[in-house]
Amino acid sequence: MAEAQKFKFDLPALRVLENEHRYLEYLMSGWHTIVLAFERDIYTVKEGHEALKSLRKLIVDFIEPLKNHTDKEEEFLFPMLAQYVGSEQGPVNATEEEHGEIDAYIGHFLHHTRGDVNHFTLEEMKKVVQDAAEAFEVITVHFVKEESVLFLMVNNILNIKEQDKLYEQLYTSIL
Repeated sequence: MAEAQKFKFDLPALRVLENEHRYLEYLMSGWHTIVLAFERDIYTVKEGHEALKSLRKLIVDFIEPLKNHTDKEEEFLFPMLAQYVGSEQGPVNATEEEHGEIDAYIGHFLHHTRGDVNHFTLEEMKKVVQDAAEAFEVITVHFVKEESVLFLMVNNILNIKEQDKLYEQLYTSIL
């Protein structure tokens, strides 16, 4: 029997974000499997076309919950932390820049896979799938950084009223 995932944080606001990270990681695992298969050269051209179409659909389905999650962070979490640590440089700024980097990789992948992909060679497919691979890597590292830096700051810097307010603001569905 699978063991239930344990939360790292007790603070309700952080549990909301942590839970969203786990859900987004679950969604990512579905499309990352396809990325890895391209990297391992297991597809024929025909299989690659079908896999690329599946990958595109999975990433399109991933965008809305990801965007809802990052919007919440940018609207509520970052400004609250920026009051204490600033936003011109440092962890809040770096994290926000990573959101842009993630959007760019996903946008680039979607741009190059719009329309009919059945004319792509295996090499062209592998090249365009690299954007999805990069997005996966950036998101994975991004979540680790948020949980090891920003979330600790919420625990250590924000007062109880601010933590409660943050929870009220974040306690919305990303679906």
